[in-house]
Amino acid sequence: MADWLTQLRTLLESIATPLSLSHPLVILPLNVLAFWLGLRLYRRTGTPLLHPIVGASLLVLAALLILDIDYANYQRGSGALYLLLGPAVVALAIPLKQNLTMIRRVGWPLMLGLLVGAVLAPLVAVVIALALGGGRTVLLALTTKSVTTPVALALAQEMQSVQSLTAGVVAITGIIGAVFGPGLLKKLQITDERVVGFALGVNAHAIGTVRALEISALCGAFSALAMGLCGALTALLLPLLLAT
Repeated sequence: MADWLTQLRTLLESIATPLSLSHPLVILPLNVLAFWLGLRLYRRTGTPLLHPIVGASLLVLAALLILDIDYANYQRGSGALYLLLGPAVVALAIPLKQNLTMIRRVGWPLMLGLLVGAVLAPLVAVVIALALGGGRTVLLALTTKSVTTPVALALAQEMQSVQSLTAGVVAITGIIGAVFGPGLLKKLQITDERVVGFALGVNAHAIGTVRALEISALCGAFSALAMGLCGALTALLLPLLLAT
């Protein structure tokens, strides 16, 4: 709650500054316009490769390059969106509550899948990065790649990692999982929406959960459950592992 109030105060201070290209009243409409255009493009083409998050991200990236706005100023200008990330994650509890009875029936298999998925998802990425000579900064960013952005940024701050790199890794992980995950699972003949949703939540966090909600409310519920539990498990265990 204290962090959220700090973010709110920072946002209000940013709004009070003179108007510039990185002002919240410029960056926020830019984000909304980019998402709207990305959504229209996605609905017109129907291809997962042009998911609104992909299209909107590319449009925002192009605008930042053209306007010469760096990440720090963009993050400051997007303060309102960061402020809403936490409540948005909490709101995912709604489909979870609606399908609670079904979730209870498969409790133990879910917990086992969560444990394996939450450990393997970052571990594989870290091992590959180590084999390729990745430095400590990259390795720390990869450890939180499969948890949702608010949790990843909080862990990055605690581990003294680079938040901009962490946010980028989390976003790329979510986009790849949301775009290619459902198709890959279908090719593997995994069509149970509970399993599809859980896999998306563990591997692609909130972005995967948005994709799961497009499939069905049941798929979204299991994805929200996996995302929340994976984030909580990572937040509890990762600092302990790094401290040893």
